[in-house]
Amino acid sequence: MVEDPFDEVAFLGFDVFGTVVDWRSSVTRLAEPFLRRHGVRVDPYQFADEWRALYQPAMERVRSGTRPWVKLDVLNRENLETVLARHGVDV
Repeated sequence: MVEDPFDEVAFLGFDVFGTVVDWRSSVTRLAEPFLRRHGVRVDPYQFADEWRALYQPAMERVRSGTRPWVKLDVLNRENLETVLARHGVDV
């Protein structure tokens, strides 16, 4: 009898962020009226991409020890404030 190679498997994990979770569309849908209200003339998809582009550099500062560990929500908020400031929104 052949042993089932999955007999010892206790957990299977899948990274679904970006595949199942549509972060970009959610951000653009909510950013568009906010940006318009604040007089920011930027494509909401570009805005979302600018915000997302700050993610890896922010994480790398934590991974390298340049910055102490903080919750991802803190990094995301700081990155959002950075992008808003670039577009003249006072945060």
